[in-house]
Amino acid sequence: MLRKIIFMFLLSCLLIMTNIPSTPAVSKFKVSRYDNGHQIWFEAEDFDERSPNENYKRGIAEKALKPSDGAFGDIVTNTGGEGWLLYRFNIKDTGGKSGSWRFVGRIINPLNASDWLWVLGDDGNEIPEVKPNFLRPDDIIFENDTPQWAWVKDGDFGLDGGTINKLQDGENVMMIWYRGSDLTDQYDVFMWTDNLQYQPTDDDYINADDKHNIAVNSAENLVTTWGKLKIGMYNQ
Repeated sequence: MLRKIIFMFLLSCLLIMTNIPSTPAVSKFKVSRYDNGHQIWFEAEDFDERSPNENYKRGIAEKALKPSDGAFGDIVTNTGGEGWLLYRFNIKDTGGKSGSWRFVGRIINPLNASDWLWVLGDDGNEIPEVKPNFLRPDDIIFENDTPQWAWVKDGDFGLDGGTINKLQDGENVMMIWYRGSDLTDQYDVFMWTDNLQYQPTDDDYINADDKHNIAVNSAENLVTTWGKLKIGMYNQ
């Protein structure tokens, strides 16, 4: 009887876990509720995917560029040419819901070398394999002179540009596509908020709540593990 109970319990666990989506997402992030809003923060270097040519590189880890003093760990820069970065994040972790959210970046961009922002759902229903037809000012971000670390919430010299987007309940996907970024750009921390007027600070990021995504093994590995458990149970 005990073996049967254990068998059914383990089988239930297996069925639940195999139905958990295996889509990767930023492994480390922070959440907060400043100014009656919801925020999710993640480091630029913690991207989920990037273009095959890997023009966007981590400053320290890939020896592309030494971050300026004051960076929160590593940074991302563009070592040259076309390409993209992709990030997955879940606004459910913040307690927020679908609607208009603003994208903000903690960056250095002294020579106004901007990029494009694409968001799944708001800009298209499928993740693009080729560069979309971006428009200025609708899709532009970081179009400004930012010689020192700053939380940049405008997209085009004081205008929203591409910073305000419709996010979906649960998981969202954003992509940064090359427009003009280069080795003078340093991307440090990204943040989304549903309070469109909120202006983040370094202390806000430091004091936000740390979160982590737990990696789930593939269904194949779970089945293998289950087989070993079952054999061991009946060989006792």
